[in-house]
Amino acid sequence: MGLMRSLSTAQSSLRAHQQRLDVIAHNVANVNTIGYKASRARFADYFSQRLSFGAMGAATLGGVNPLQIGSGVRLAAIVTDMSQGTLTVTERPLDVALQGEGFFVVQLNGQPRYTRAGSFTVDALGRLVDTATGALVQGYPLLLDMTGRPVRDSAGNLVLARRVEALRIPPQLRSPAHQTERVRVAGNLSAAMAEGETLATSILIYDARGVTHVLQLEFQKTATPGEFTLRLTLDGQAVALPAGASIVRFRSDGTLESPPSVSISAAELNTALGAASPVFEPTKSLTLELAPEGNLLAGITNVAGQSTLAIVEQDGYGMGELVDLRIDSTGKLLGTFTNGRTEVLGQLVIAKFPNPEGLLREGDALFTPSPASGAPILGTAGELFPSTRILGGALEEANVDLGTEFTELITTQRAFEAAARMVAVSDQILAELNALKR
Repeated sequence: MGLMRSLSTAQSSLRAHQQRLDVIAHNVANVNTIGYKASRARFADYFSQRLSFGAMGAATLGGVNPLQIGSGVRLAAIVTDMSQGTLTVTERPLDVALQGEGFFVVQLNGQPRYTRAGSFTVDALGRLVDTATGALVQGYPLLLDMTGRPVRDSAGNLVLARRVEALRIPPQLRSPAHQTERVRVAGNLSAAMAEGETLATSILIYDARGVTHVLQLEFQKTATPGEFTLRLTLDGQAVALPAGASIVRFRSDGTLESPPSVSISAAELNTALGAASPVFEPTKSLTLELAPEGNLLAGITNVAGQSTLAIVEQDGYGMGELVDLRIDSTGKLLGTFTNGRTEVLGQLVIAKFPNPEGLLREGDALFTPSPASGAPILGTAGELFPSTRILGGALEEANVDLGTEFTELITTQRAFEAAARMVAVSDQILAELNALKR
């Protein structure tokens, strides 16, 4: 009976719009969920019953279109909106947001998951984890040797392993001491200094163990114009200089003529200290830079005016403790140590999918791949994925637009009311038919 069809059609509308209402309610409920991506319900009509296929026209008669009666509406798809959410600054170092495509990779109960929610923290075991679920954040970890110690390259920098696993900061990680190998001297030795007059400057330098020593340079004016005698002491003990390095000469314009630098072997430093065992690494030397090549005015000079000689820089440092963590725009986990050093302790990996809208939602702002999404492609922000950037100290808010949601809520409500009215009208007509027997 046709009236039964109208009831069935109206019922399909009630069901479809109820499902759409569920989608809207879920979006509104998650308006403050970090990394949440909104959904959109999409409808399609059911098959149509053909009453006639129609007919072609003839010379004296026009064509007739097919006669079809639809069977209602169904929920055809729930589309995930993967557009960028608003980025909010939190100033929390381990909060990170993705600007561009991609997902952070985490592991929950041994299974890979993907998320845009970048609120991370370090647990008691030194692992980088998601604050909401405890999922282990994946990336390139530190390369460790057979004893479990971090490997360093020839420059003393930590090396990352190019394999994806849980990021972890080794317990009691320290930045090792670095022996001073370069000292830079700058300033002026006044041209008005008299013969025999001296000028000294000093600085703390570091040995191989990170122990400090007082290095002092003393310049004494000789009888020759533009010439000084250089003496060096370490903790008050004289240090032997290489042949010819003890005489410092200036040109007539006051710029340094020779020597531009002085190299002192570690053996001479150890001898001056009289240590039973060497405290300075024997394979290294100490270079005193008196004037950089190509910029003599940046070194020591001998011109009129006051004497301003000073040791302005040395490259050594002691052992440091880890005091701070942050993440840069390429996902590198940077550790700051008490000795002033900043070192790379790991790097976040990013996953991209051929069809991110095909991912399956797992709750807690986590996704898993499906046959529709394709397999993940792993890389790093700014390197393999140059269009993706990681922002430290920020989070990505839900991309739910309340204006859109409330508009869809109104249209859904009106459609539901119309379908309900259709059921009521069909029922009234059926009641009239039933009354015909009277």
